Amino acid sequence: MSRTTSLPSAVPATGTRAGRFRPELHGLRGLAIALVVLYHMFFDRVSGGVDVFLFISAFLLVGTFMRKVDRGEPMRPAAYWGRTFKRLLPPTAVVSLATLGGVYLLLTPDRWMTGITDAMGSLLHVQNWVLIQRGVDYYAAAETGPSAFQHFWSLSIQGQVFLVWPVLIALTVAVARWRRISVRASLATMFALVLMSSFAWSVHSTATQQEIAYFDTFTRLWEFAAGSLLGLALPWWEQRTTRSATARHRAITPARGLPQVLMGWAGIIALVSCGLLIDVQGAFPGWIALWPLAAAALVLCAGTTGHRFSVDRLLSTRPAVVLGDISYGLYLVHWPLLVLFLARTGKERAGFLDGALLILLSLVLAWVLTRVVDTPIRRWPWAAAKAWRSGLVALTCLVIALAPMAGAQQHLLGQQREAVARAVADNPGARVLDPEFTIHPDADPDAEVLPTAALIGKDWVAGRERCTDDLAPAHAEADELLALCRTVPGPSPDAPVIVSVGDSRIEQFSASLIALAEREGWTLVALWKGGCTYAPDAQISEECDAFSKAAEAYIRRISPDAVAAATTAFGRDGTEALTPGMELTLPALTAGGTTVIAVRALPRLGFDPKACVAEKGADAVECAPELPADLQRERYDTDLLGSVDGAVVPVDTTPLVCPDARCTPIIGNVMVWLDGDHLTGTYAGSMLDGVDAQLADGGFTW
Repeated sequence: MSRTTSLPSAVPATGTRAGRFRPELHGLRGLAIALVVLYHMFFDRVSGGVDVFLFISAFLLVGTFMRKVDRGEPMRPAAYWGRTFKRLLPPTAVVSLATLGGVYLLLTPDRWMTGITDAMGSLLHVQNWVLIQRGVDYYAAAETGPSAFQHFWSLSIQGQVFLVWPVLIALTVAVARWRRISVRASLATMFALVLMSSFAWSVHSTATQQEIAYFDTFTRLWEFAAGSLLGLALPWWEQRTTRSATARHRAITPARGLPQVLMGWAGIIALVSCGLLIDVQGAFPGWIALWPLAAAALVLCAGTTGHRFSVDRLLSTRPAVVLGDISYGLYLVHWPLLVLFLARTGKERAGFLDGALLILLSLVLAWVLTRVVDTPIRRWPWAAAKAWRSGLVALTCLVIALAPMAGAQQHLLGQQREAVARAVADNPGARVLDPEFTIHPDADPDAEVLPTAALIGKDWVAGRERCTDDLAPAHAEADELLALCRTVPGPSPDAPVIVSVGDSRIEQFSASLIALAEREGWTLVALWKGGCTYAPDAQISEECDAFSKAAEAYIRRISPDAVAAATTAFGRDGTEALTPGMELTLPALTAGGTTVIAVRALPRLGFDPKACVAEKGADAVECAPELPADLQRERYDTDLLGSVDGAVVPVDTTPLVCPDARCTPIIGNVMVWLDGDHLTGTYAGSMLDGVDAQLADGGFTW
């Protein structure tokens, strides 16, 4: 992405030699990154500039290897890797460490662990897959705001292609030379196959799962293949055109260069307008991504015309050249500055003045990064002399940057482990609500709250093992439940079984059931799907209905001793209602002799308590809202529970979560809320005695 050949003092106006420095390409790269920055800062939109950036990188990569082909040299992918990552990793390492420092200084502790994960993913060039996993993970998706490392998704895809493309090229060249066929035609065939297969997948994936497709390496390969095909064709076409013109002694006149001038301007106008006219973030990378790629191709095909009104003249000016020089650094620094600024100020978007200052700061930092880090290492004679030295520099940068990240990660985990080890004395949680509770004699009044601030976002409850043997989902249930079904095994295969089924709110409550099941020698089976309450006799959504039906069939088949499910739901409008279809679901569960633990809904706070505590302190009134009026009244489902012919045991966690009708964020030195909708697993686990007392009052026996 940064320039690898110095700009000659005088660029021939009509040079077409393959492998020459292309000033219009260098300027186009700078323009593409500038559009990315402008659209991020001022429009909160995606410009399509990143697609051009990927397209150009493939164009240049193929040019590098084609020059080796023309000279009859071996491809040596490892040498390319060393030299390429020697250039890419040092600026990446510096920016990643600096961004992580900004996350630590400016963001709340619950963002730290995610920041470390993102920083490591960015350095290892897998950040796009980290973002995909977070996007499809119900629990991780709601964990944080925008990542300060999110822009590394494109650099990660580029890095992955830089690893794979040289191998594909080397294999194709080797086969072509062995079979004595055209290397250029063989490469063109290979890239065409990649383009067609990736393009087909990109169109399909964008239509069905666009939020995944946007970051998917395989949906983006066709963009690299398109750039590679242009890299094969354009120098060859220019050479043929030049030879033809020379043979016929034709002069290149302004009139004859007019089509190229128009072509170049058409490309620039199309590129600049792409993000304004298209919802790039919502529509890419399907077929519509042809727009910015075609625009870039027009500029490159127009080439160096020498016309005074041409695009290449504009893209060869000093400002455009400087912008091209610092384009890599500019892309690296602008997004962290924007995200950290917005997170710190609480703004949703930068205003004109804020955006202008952020852009100015980005330009300055990008120039410094290029001047101090990128250029000296890229031009370091010792490192450039041998491929293994380049690889050593890249590996050294990787180790130097990863070491403090891994150390910080282990430090945060160590703090959590130390706090957990003293939790009995220092973090009683809901146990303090017992009238007979006494403070532990070794309790530290200054002990850290659990879960620790850096790891609270990871405090989700989970089963320990996949469901196996008799508890494994049958064929009819497997499609919906195979990936979800987990167990906390009892002491023996014939231990009594309790099934906890429902959404993530029942999942978090179940930490107390897990503790009780382990204490009493039961096996707990977890059937949890984020966002899907258990309601087999209702129509909620296609996805949730399929889950509930499969769970119903599973429960009917294994006939557990007990089932825990939510019988009421607490809406975002502040009202409690019966879980849809529960008047049919409860009798169906008890008809087979299964005891139902009917869990009342938890409140929804409408804000993030942990963020409130971090900002205003644990004693702030705003962080401890009054219990919603609906939950201060008698259970909504009392009549239903009494009408069911069978064993139904009610559990109401409201007194344990919001004692004295106030939802305080910290109880017994334990953070109660993971977010505005979910308990922390740590606090729910501390509720075991209170939940057990309610179960006993309802006649349930373990």
